[in-house]
Amino acid sequence: MKPIWFPGFRAAAILLGIFLISGCGLFPPRVELQSVTIDVEPKANNNTPVALDFVAANDAQMLERLKGTPASQWFEQRQQLQRDYPTGFTVWSLEVVPGQFMALKDNPLHSHKADGLLIYARYNTPGAHRLLLDAQNSIWLKIGSREMRLLDAQGQ
Repeated sequence: MKPIWFPGFRAAAILLGIFLISGCGLFPPRVELQSVTIDVEPKANNNTPVALDFVAANDAQMLERLKGTPASQWFEQRQQLQRDYPTGFTVWSLEVVPGQFMALKDNPLHSHKADGLLIYARYNTPGAHRLLLDAQNSIWLKIGSREMRLLDAQGQ
């Protein structure tokens, strides 16, 4: 028995192959960040609050642009970037204080369509103060005196 070919089937198969080879999927990536633990050292940021922005980049070009943006520039230009690129990224903002510990199970970025997720911290000291998250579904963020870092699931 001869297989039945529908008109356009070959073209659709070729397009699907191109999507898969080029790394473009049919379904956009999603931020899978389900839980966030934030542990702030008692004397963090010269004993002053730290603003945190979790930024979900909605496309690869925006992700590349944000990866090269230090936190000081991010916080200075955030409002203008939101006006210039209203669909380019989504921001979840928090402010933490020295000595604070929070375990958050829900966040506004969970299952958000995004190409990548960055965290910016507004420290009083010079530095990039930016982290690029991989496909973690749970993070433990340690806000230190002069820098932030990711810890393992046990806070180590």
